[in-house]
Amino acid sequence: MAGLVAAARRLWARLAPAARRLAAQLALTARRLWRWLLTVARTVDTAAKQGPAPPPPQDPIERREPAGPITVFARGYVFTFGIRADLTWRSQGLRPDQLAWYAHYFQPQATQRLAGIAADLARTVAPHRAGELEAQLQRVLGQQEPWPYARGGQQVTCRPEAWVQLDERVRQTLQPYWERVIALDCRHEEFLRRARYAEQLNQRWSAILADQPDADAPQAVRDELARARERTLSEQRAAARWSGELLRQRHTGPETEPEVSG
Repeated sequence: MAGLVAAARRLWARLAPAARRLAAQLALTARRLWRWLLTVARTVDTAAKQGPAPPPPQDPIERREPAGPITVFARGYVFTFGIRADLTWRSQGLRPDQLAWYAHYFQPQATQRLAGIAADLARTVAPHRAGELEAQLQRVLGQQEPWPYARGGQQVTCRPEAWVQLDERVRQTLQPYWERVIALDCRHEEFLRRARYAEQLNQRWSAILADQPDADAPQAVRDELARARERTLSEQRAAARWSGELLRQRHTGPETEPEVSG
């Protein structure tokens, strides 16, 4: 019995240092885990107080106009169209100042490409049909993907928009015509208002006459109703006449006339 006790004591003596080291390591690990849990708890609490994280910054956008005017020849190569453009540049991963540099660098190429597209379309368009050219140009540009440009491993894209202006000589030629059309249009609106007023007057007198038996209606009321009906017919005829004149002017005006010449 005494031998067994002695053997157990010797075994414990050998195991005691290892047990103490294991206990120390477990205590150190527990302290590290506790500090990590405290750090996580503080982070969560701070994030809750600050609210949701702000959204990531959007990619910058740079808008520029061509440095000089864009001029293309109309059909006949006598008159020209002026093209007013707006170039929108975008890229991912660039600062605004970097995107501005790339936009400045590639702007001549984008302007030249836009001018080429406009010139191809303008060759078949009469010089007074700026609206037609503008519609064609915007349709072609809208069907294209943004134009890509690359330098130094970095790519940017350009989305062009364009509007068309008349040649100043053509504008001066068309001005008297449009002044006449505007005057006719205003006169037409005036006659339409007068016709509507006459119709309302006719309806009011008709309602007054309907409220009274024919035998009881004063002659003055009957006369006034007759004059109101005549005025209605007169104003309606005038409005119709001016409508026809307005349509005739528009159908025979510069929009359907042969090409304007100098």
